Order: sequence, then C-alpha cells, then structure tokens
Amino acid sequence: MIRRSFGWVQEAYKLDNLKRVIQLFVLDSDVNILLRSDKIPRLIDEKYGKRQFIEELEKNPVIIPYMHLKGRGTPKGYARATAPCSGIVQAVLPGQRKEYQSDWPADSYLRWAISIGFLKYNYKDDTCQLSELGLKYAQSVDKSVEEYNILTEALLSNPPVCRVLTLLDNACNNHMSKFEIGSKLGFIGENGFTSIPQSLVIQALAVADDSSEKNKILQDTEGTSDKYVRTICSWLIQMGWVRQVEKEFTVKIGSKKHTDSISQSYMLTLEGKKQIKRIKGTSKYKKVEKNVYWEMLSTKPSDKYYLRNRRTHIIQYVVNKPHTLIEIKNYLKEQDYDEELETIKDDLNSFEAIGLNIQIKNDLYYINDIINNLIIPQEVIHNVEKSELSNLKDELRRKLITVDHKYLQLLDLSFDGKSNQDFELQTAELLLNELNFDGAHLGGSRKPDICVYYGMNGLIIDNKAYSGGYTIPIGQADEMYRYIEDNINRDINVNPNKWWEIFDDNVKIFNFVFISGNFKGEFKDKIHNLNARANIDGSVINSYNLLLLAEKLKSKGITYEKCFEYFSCNDEIILN
Repeated sequence: MIRRSFGWVQEAYKLDNLKRVIQLFVLDSDVNILLRSDKIPRLIDEKYGKRQFIEELEKNPVIIPYMHLKGRGTPKGYARATAPCSGIVQAVLPGQRKEYQSDWPADSYLRWAISIGFLKYNYKDDTCQLSELGLKYAQSVDKSVEEYNILTEALLSNPPVCRVLTLLDNACNNHMSKFEIGSKLGFIGENGFTSIPQSLVIQALAVADDSSEKNKILQDTEGTSDKYVRTICSWLIQMGWVRQVEKEFTVKIGSKKHTDSISQSYMLTLEGKKQIKRIKGTSKYKKVEKNVYWEMLSTKPSDKYYLRNRRTHIIQYVVNKPHTLIEIKNYLKEQDYDEELETIKDDLNSFEAIGLNIQIKNDLYYINDIINNLIIPQEVIHNVEKSELSNLKDELRRKLITVDHKYLQLLDLSFDGKSNQDFELQTAELLLNELNFDGAHLGGSRKPDICVYYGMNGLIIDNKAYSGGYTIPIGQADEMYRYIEDNINRDINVNPNKWWEIFDDNVKIFNFVFISGNFKGEFKDKIHNLNARANIDGSVINSYNLLLLAEKLKSKGITYEKCFEYFSCNDEIILN
C-alpha cells in the first residue's frame, strides 16, 4: 500500500506558494504554461520524467501521479541542498538558494492542498487533481475578497486549524506560546504528537550563555505538535486572524525562579474571533464542513493502521448520533475491535484535541460536525493488528487514575531510538511537573540527562530510548560512575560545568537510575558493579513501571521516602 500523510502539515508556510501549486493544475494558466515551456525543460532531467511531466500538464483535466508532483527525494551521492529537481511541485516552488525546492517542502504543500480541499486525492491510482473549490481559488484575483472567502472556507475545513483558533479563543490572558498550544494538539499519549515541556524550555533559556544561544533554543527546540502549531499560525497570521506576540513565563529552577519570554506566542485578532463563530456555527454563520482523512488519525505508531481504523469507526458511529461509552464499545466489538472504555474515552478526548467538536450530554457522546473524506482504504479494512505496545498502553489507561494520560507517550518514545531527547524531556516533565520533584533536565556534554530531588534525597538519571532492550553497555555504566564521582567530589577543575549545583544543599542521599523501554542481558551485573565501585545504591526501571510508580506516588499510595527506597534496590523496579 502507498503511504501518504494528510491532515497534518509542517514546513509549508506561504499562501502565495500554495496558490502556485494549485494553479499548475489549471490547463494553460500562467503557472501551467511556465512549467511546460521553461521550468520543466530546463530544471528536470529526462531520466526523472521530463517528457511525461509535460504531457501530463498538457491534458484536460490535469491529473498527475503523486510521485511526479513530489519528486524522488535525494539520490545517492547528493545532499538535500544539492539534490536535482525531480518533481513538478519542486519546480513550481522557488527555493532560497536555487530555483526549486526539495521534495520535503513539495510534499508538505501537496499535503496542505489536499488537507484543505483544494486538491482531490485518488487512493486507487495515487493521483491528484483539482477540486471545484481549488479551481475557484486558482482563478480568484490575488488579495481579493473572493480569494479571502475561499481561503477561509478551505482553512476552516482543517480540524487542526480549528483547534488552534479555539485554544487561542479560550486562552488565559488571550495569548499562548507554541508550546502551550502544542501540548493540547493531537492524540493523547501518542508518539507523533510530541510537545516540548515549556518549563524545560525556560530552564534551558536560563542557563544559555547569550542571546544567540537563546534564539537557537527557541528555533530548534520543538516537538512534532509544536511544529504543526508554528506552521498553522503562519497561515493564520497571513489571513489576519492571529498576530505573533511575546509572552513572559516564570519557572522554578531548584530554589530559584527565572523569568524569560517566548517570542513564538500568538493571540487572536478581532477578525480571528469572527472565525470562532464559523467554527461553532451560528444563525449568521453556517458551520464549515471538516475534512478528516483516515491518515490523520495516527501518524507514527507501528500499528497506526489499526488505530486509524478503530478511530474511523468511532467517528462514523458518533457523528451527530449520541451514544454512551458502553454503546460505542459494543459497536466496536461488532467491528472486531475489543477495546476498554478508558481507551475509547481517550480517543474521544483526542478527537477534540485534533479539532473536532465533541459534545457530551447526559453521558452521551457525539461529534457535532459535518465530516468529509473519511474512508478506510480497501487495502487496510482487514488484517490489521494491534501492537503489543498499544496493549500495554491500554493496560496503563485502566491504572493511571491521577497521572495525565499524555505521559503514555513515554512508552512509544522509550522504544524509539530516534527520539532520545523527546524521551528525556517527557520523563523530566513527568517527574518535575506531574510529581513535583525539584531539579531539571540537563543533558549535554559531561552532564546526566536529568537530576531531581525531594527533601534529602537526590536522583541521577540516565534515559536511553532503545528499540531492542537496553543492556547498559560498559561505556554507559562508566559514564554514570563519572557522574557519581563528579557529584561526590564537586571539583570544578575536573568538571567546570558544575551540573551538581542543581541539587539543593539539603540533599545528602543520592541514588542513580537508568530508564528505558525494556532491559535485557547482564544489566543487573552492571548495577551491582556500580554500587560496589561508587558505594551508592541504584536501580533500573522501564517506562511501563515508571508510570505505575508515578501513579502510586501521585495518588499518595506511597510516600516520597518510599519512592526513593525503590530507587535504592540495586535491581530492576517492578510493580504490580
């Protein structure tokens, strides 16, 4: 099956460029002619499809395979910046240092155009063509009232756009940072919708050496949902619905407080507030229909097809038809999806978090929206299975009563070797914000990943996201030993970064812990060896048991003192 991603868009910012993409589908438009007569002959080699691209642009209607639009990516031996032009949309988008864009922005603009209804996508042959709304947009006069009205209808058909506008409408003090919005956008507890904890961003700004390093932190530190927010807000600013502002935040770092500002913060304009009426639907404003593609219902998990199918069934069952959780559960069972009530409830809450209008009345749930384009592709109706990771998350949903279910994401992240920083940051947020430990995320050269403390007890933490089970290699055990020695000796001549100053002076008892998705091999021997060499106690804990421990602590099932006893066991922490 061909894999496409619709509904969620990053790195496609300019409305002018979007219009160029749409106009290439209009036979004999200026953009269409320019591509056929100049850009494609000049920019695209015959081996990438030059002649075929021109032929496709000469037909009426213009219907083009997705790969011919997006291009082939970066060939072997090239960097992305120097990769040859191999797609029609690449040729139509101007680059910063060259006349065309790479395949990633081309794909992003295609996803944007499809997600807001300007292009129709055909699952059977993986092609794109102009929609009726897209033709109106392509033919509208630039900066005209007609163009504005068409863009309004199109953008409000995208649920994430509606979610961002609604969050800003309900914002305290009328403005929110991209991190605040990102933390409330997307599927709850699922990899693919990460948001960097804002308090940890402020902590990083507090120790930054100068303004250039601060700017780098604000530009480069983003989760996936934060990137979606930044992209969406760029559209809304161009529409005049949102303006960018600075917002100040204060966080506690150890025993001190630090205040800093985040420039990528946003607030609604008066024109933006009018769009809230269109989202809700009033006597004056007809509610805009929403495009919900099957692909947008899960992005990264290994069993995303299963999750998309389940969520499609739920949406189709409750669109304008109120049902109880039990009724939804029974309906899913008829479709061969045996799910817990907690899982269904998280899905319903997530539908609101992606921008659907969820209504709850007398324990009845329904979606008060008109939804278009939501179908399960024939290729994936059957033979999709739920992953073991999703089963573990469902077990935890029943057990996590006081801990926010967004931290279920830790299971995904702990097994994803490419998400080590996200795993560290989300672990730090769990410990610092959810469980009220003091401390900070550190990371970087010659520093532990995280240090936290409570009362007299401190914890030195090494996070490792690893897909196949973590063994604690000798090099990592030696690194932990150096952290322990640094903390004991506190000699700035040995380690001038003084990371141990994160601990309060009252902290006298220290433990170490390794956190990962799973442990295997001779990891216990490494713990015992560290205990003998450094003369302090430690442990390992997997992400599943970390969340169980968090629930015990937050629900007051155990004390903080008992929590540190677990971390002192010189073994793997396993809870029932």
